[in-house]
Amino acid sequence: MFGSTTQNDSIHSWLFTLAFLLFSHPSITYSYRSHIRLSRQSIDSCLTNLNVTYPGDSFFHSLSQTFNSRLSYTPAAIILPSSVRDVERLVTCGARLKLPVVSRSGGHSYAGYGLGGVDGALVADLSSLKQIVLSGDNVVVQTGNTLGEVATYLWDHGRRALPHGTCPKVGTGGHTSYGGYGPYSRMAGLLMDRVVSADVVLANGTSVTASQMSHPDLFWALKGAAPSYGIVTSWTYSTLTAPTITVSFFISLPRYTSGDTFATAFSKYQAFVHTAPRELAMAFAFGGDSKGIGAQLTGNYFGSKSKFINLVSGLVQDLNGSISHADEYSDWTKLLVANGGEQLVTTGPSPPNTFFAKSLVTFDLLDDTSLKRWGDYLVNTAIHADIGWFAQADLYGGAISSDFDASSSSFAHRDAFLVFQFYGSSKDNAPYPSDGMDVINKMLTSLSPNPTAAYPNYIDPTLTDSEWQSQYFGTNMARLREIKASYDPNNVFTFPQSIPVGNMADTRTPAQSMGTRTNSISGTGRDDVPLNPHLGKSSDICLPEATVTSLTAFPFCLDSFHPFKFDIVPM
Repeated sequence: MFGSTTQNDSIHSWLFTLAFLLFSHPSITYSYRSHIRLSRQSIDSCLTNLNVTYPGDSFFHSLSQTFNSRLSYTPAAIILPSSVRDVERLVTCGARLKLPVVSRSGGHSYAGYGLGGVDGALVADLSSLKQIVLSGDNVVVQTGNTLGEVATYLWDHGRRALPHGTCPKVGTGGHTSYGGYGPYSRMAGLLMDRVVSADVVLANGTSVTASQMSHPDLFWALKGAAPSYGIVTSWTYSTLTAPTITVSFFISLPRYTSGDTFATAFSKYQAFVHTAPRELAMAFAFGGDSKGIGAQLTGNYFGSKSKFINLVSGLVQDLNGSISHADEYSDWTKLLVANGGEQLVTTGPSPPNTFFAKSLVTFDLLDDTSLKRWGDYLVNTAIHADIGWFAQADLYGGAISSDFDASSSSFAHRDAFLVFQFYGSSKDNAPYPSDGMDVINKMLTSLSPNPTAAYPNYIDPTLTDSEWQSQYFGTNMARLREIKASYDPNNVFTFPQSIPVGNMADTRTPAQSMGTRTNSISGTGRDDVPLNPHLGKSSDICLPEATVTSLTAFPFCLDSFHPFKFDIVPM
């Protein structure tokens, strides 16, 4: 009850007046997607003397492009800080203006979360923070650096290395935060495992250094979910001596035209790698078209070519395959180029792609029934889809599970066996076809009808709250919420799939929990799959630059470490 009719009339009159002021005042405009969107003047008055670009400015369009062209967001403003002090100021302003604050390192988030994941976010584009300083074995890397820049610097300054991915334009921010993996990971762990400390700007605009000795709870949370807690301006890594001899290899497999033959081949692959030595990094990668499925085994071996041949010869024979090449490298940077398919330091962003992707983390051998059901779907249905697609199963384990305790970080999949990616893109970057998402979804569910774990650097905005919280963070979620409440109680750092505050179900505005994106199926303003609550950061990977038109190459690099080479066109 609201009281008498007179009281209700007064309330209605007051609400009407408030609504009139909100809609008509020149400095305030209402937006459902970003709650109250402030005018440029209001934001600019808080961001004085910072390098800021707004919608309509000449550089805004290029700075606000998503890596995934299927999605599109319009930030309230994009700031390019040139110092840590600039980052502190923009965070303070975002908190004061009650705008969601996000950071963008390399800009490869599958879901566009580096631009907010909703309209109206305040974006810190960290691309100008480029300092790298090596002191002894430790290197301080500002998060505007890409993996290619870091690898080049470390090699040139003492033949050092880190266990990161090989897509050179991926940023160090999200790659480190969410479990970035690469060719050296089975020997030396995930990139986050080499982090000694992190300099991070908190929600109150102050900077702290988090480590095992200082802010240990925050340090734990940053290694697994950093963008929910602050803006990491630099990571300090403990580097390693670069490998002296590494083999880069491709093993060609037959074309598969039945679900049975494909399932049998994959079963043999997983059985072999289940007991493989940590010196072997291998993936089963494949794509398909109406002619069938073309597949390969690809990766690296840390040792001589002769030892590699001796290790895999039985598997190659059993799969009726052939070793396309197995090349030794003593120069670590040249190996990374060979794996990633492009030079480590180049200008300009990665070309965009229109795509949708899912992931799956498994912890033991998949049973024959699941593999047969999966193979039947791929051969009978997926190869006829109106999208280009690929899938890949990367081998984890080794140092990742053996050398680092599960409690050392908030990364939830320390004991992963295989990590799958299922990826579909439109041809020639055309609008995403109507059946595209369903094809990729069923590519996952035909293998695992009720998945329990997924990889957060292959961020999937279509997961429900309960799905992404359990699949990305598992039993770590409760502690992550508690730490969020301690360091960001007002939810300054928020985006779809960011860690919620404390035990509250959802503290975000309608805009933040709803989101908007370009509907590349119909060309209208909204996708038919709703966005979910919480943020991931820039993804680990650099994805397809274009539709595949060659019979021999799939021209992109992955979170893992290699371009594809198929016997058939996988589009």
